[in-house]
Amino acid sequence: MTPKLPDKYADESYRLFSQVKVDAATPEEARRIRNKSIRWILPFICVGYHLMYVDKQTLGNSSILGILEDAHLSADQYNWLSSIFYLGYLLAEWPQNFALQRYPVGRWLAGNLIVWGCILLLHIPCNSFGSLFVIRILLGLAEACIVPAFLLTLSMFFTYDEQAVLMPIMWAAGNSSPITSGLLSYGVLWIKTGAFAPWKWFMVITGTLTVIYGVLVWIWFPDSPITAHFLTPEERAQAILRIQSNHSGIEQKHFKRHQFIEAIKDPKTWLFFLHAWSQEMANGLTNQYSLIIKSFGFTTLQTTLLGCVNGLTALVSLGTAAVILAKTTNSRAWLSALAYIPPIVSCILLITLPWENRWGLLTALWIRATGGIPYSVVMIWAANCSAGHTKKTAVIALYHVGYGLGNILSPQLFQPRYAPRYIVTWAVILGVACVFPMFLVLYLRWYLVKENERRDKLQQQGLIREIGIVEHVDESGTRTEDVVDARQLDLTDRENLAL
Repeated sequence: MTPKLPDKYADESYRLFSQVKVDAATPEEARRIRNKSIRWILPFICVGYHLMYVDKQTLGNSSILGILEDAHLSADQYNWLSSIFYLGYLLAEWPQNFALQRYPVGRWLAGNLIVWGCILLLHIPCNSFGSLFVIRILLGLAEACIVPAFLLTLSMFFTYDEQAVLMPIMWAAGNSSPITSGLLSYGVLWIKTGAFAPWKWFMVITGTLTVIYGVLVWIWFPDSPITAHFLTPEERAQAILRIQSNHSGIEQKHFKRHQFIEAIKDPKTWLFFLHAWSQEMANGLTNQYSLIIKSFGFTTLQTTLLGCVNGLTALVSLGTAAVILAKTTNSRAWLSALAYIPPIVSCILLITLPWENRWGLLTALWIRATGGIPYSVVMIWAANCSAGHTKKTAVIALYHVGYGLGNILSPQLFQPRYAPRYIVTWAVILGVACVFPMFLVLYLRWYLVKENERRDKLQQQGLIREIGIVEHVDESGTRTEDVVDARQLDLTDRENLAL
């Protein structure tokens, strides 16, 4: 049955093609449009990921810069400050994703970044657990839109194969943030301003940079190909045609209840949710990293510099993943599964090595960096497997709900009674955050291969046609119909079986 819907529910690309008639871009034109998009989008997203991760590490870095003493924090209170950030993130995930569908993506992102930077600056007057508790919740509320906004932007401008390569590049930029935060921590330790402690300078620098970045995003970051300032009207239409292999539209500003329900009922939505939750059960380490290195017997200055190495290993491993994905096809699941092997070895070493072998224990922490590969790969995979703007937004939101839930729980694994070896902690991380998600991505691959085989059979039988009808009603009540490409109808991946 040919799908039909009123024009107000069609994809935004339908309106553009109603006004601009163009032929598909030639290979040379397509490369030019792709390169323009990369030049205007990739730097913003890489800087954004890097800043976001530096900002998220402010609490962890501040733990060795004096915040524990200045705010009179116990170990349990410190863990709760890590968890409560993600409670705010979890509460805001649905509203933020709804707003990203309803409002221009670039402007909404910019506003949240500016708010995020201001909230970082509000850490400075905090001198108690209660005040930091409130600020950390607010910080989570602001961050909840950042990664979903980047994912939606990627899906609007790039093919799925391009996204699979770009995502590890961006994640390499983000996960290399310990280099920046470590050097910043080292630098602020040399600032002597009396009661204005080094951790406060850390907040001043990171908060100010985030506000400046937010302003730049407001000015130059695109909302969608339809309004991209760096493309001509013809190039905007060709940019949409260039990614037609995605078999999905660009965006649709109306919330579609049936798409939301489909997202909730789709088994793969929950498989991706489980992966996000399990993967992030290891992320409590982010705010414990400096404390754990220092507990090995290193000084504060040594700890700030040794923490940079983790950023370097992340940069190398994710950069290598991007190269592999660029040169291979259908390798996402295999690469993700293999990337869990170093974290598995890391957990085993952290459990079994003698405490006196501090360099061995430190090396075990460093090799965990490959765990960032499956997170970056599977996150964009989840977005690519869904179509229909409301459904895609819902799937991305649920993925990040899983992410937030894992991050709420994971800091609680680092209980003071398990210190300093954290044997129980590493054992839980080994099973829940390494072995389980490794097998989960392999099951996801099997599940999706079976679904693709089913669709291929329908295609061979001539049962799949990528056309649809858009219905118009003029002021006099006269109805007219346009036969259009199904990608202009904002169909879900279950409605458009060509995906």
